[in-house]
Amino acid sequence: MRSVHAVAALAVGTLLLSHQANAHGFAGDHMFISTLLIDDPNVADEASLPTFSYLPQPTDSGAAPALHTLAFEFDKRITENFGFALNDGYNWLSQPGAKTANGWQNLVVTLKYKAYVNDEHEFLVSVGVQRLLARTGASGDNGTLLGNNPSSSTIPTLYFGKGFGDIPVGWIRPFALTGELGYQIADKKLKVDPDTYDPVNNGISNSWTGGLSLQYSIRYLSSQVKDYGLPDFVNKLTPVVELAWSSPASKPTEFGTQYLWGVGLNYTATSYAVGLEALVPGNRQTGSHLGVIAQFHLYFDDLLPRSLGTPIVDWFRS
Repeated sequence: MRSVHAVAALAVGTLLLSHQANAHGFAGDHMFISTLLIDDPNVADEASLPTFSYLPQPTDSGAAPALHTLAFEFDKRITENFGFALNDGYNWLSQPGAKTANGWQNLVVTLKYKAYVNDEHEFLVSVGVQRLLARTGASGDNGTLLGNNPSSSTIPTLYFGKGFGDIPVGWIRPFALTGELGYQIADKKLKVDPDTYDPVNNGISNSWTGGLSLQYSIRYLSSQVKDYGLPDFVNKLTPVVELAWSSPASKPTEFGTQYLWGVGLNYTATSYAVGLEALVPGNRQTGSHLGVIAQFHLYFDDLLPRSLGTPIVDWFRS
C-alpha cells in the first residue's frame, strides 16, 4: 500500500541492480519492505492485490461511522530505474442510522525515478510526481463522504530509504528507516464565504503529505549480524512501525493536521509479501478507535521474469 491511499483516508478523518534487488528494493545488503501506509522508495514491477483497511471515523458521541477500503496498486518499470504506478480502490462508509455510502476512489497515477543508490551506506533516494485525477471515482455527496477530492492535484514527492548496517553496533544494524515527503498542489484552490466560512466552490487547499517507517529486519540480523538458528519463517519477518500524515499548507482549509500510525509485521518471501498492521489514530480528527490494514503483495520479477517482470524497453529488444 502506498502513500496517496493513506492521505485519502486521512482526508476523511482516517485515512523498486540485481535480479532480486529489482523486486524487493535493496541498497547494499538491506532490503526495504513494501510498506502499507506510505510508498517504499524502490522502483519495481509489482502489485498490491489487494490492500484492505478498516478504521472507525471521528465522532462526537455514540457509534462511530466505519470506513472500509479495498485498494489496488500496479507498479511497472519503463526503464531500469524509471517507472509508473496506478492506484485505485473501493470504499464503504457505514453510518449508524443511515445508508452505507460506497464507491470508487479517485485514480492516482505516479511517475517515479530511482535517482541514487549507495550500497556501502545502504542508502536509496527516489523522486516522483503523483497526479490525483478528480471525478474518476464516486462524486457528489457520496464522493464527499468517501473523501474523494473534488479538484485534481499534483504532488511532487521525495522518497528515501536508509539501512543502519554501517553503524558498528550489532543489534542496531538490522534497523532501517524509509520515508516520503510530498507537496499537494490543487488545480483549483478552495474559496469560502467570508461570513459563514462555507465553501463556495469545489476547490481544495494545498497540503503537505508524507510519512516514515521504522523497520527491523530479522533476515538482516540472521544473514549479516549473527545466525541464531531461527526458523526460515521467522527470518523472513520484519516488525515495522509506520506514520502517515497530512497537514494544510494554504488557507482556507477544511481539514486540520492528521496522523495515522501503523504497527505490525511484514512477511517477505521471494515472489510475494504479506503485511498486517494495527491502525492507531494519532489525533481525534484522524479516527475514533483502532483499525486494521492488511496487504497481499506480488513481485513480478520472480513470478513473470520474461514479461511483467522486465522493464518495458526490454520488451522490444531481440
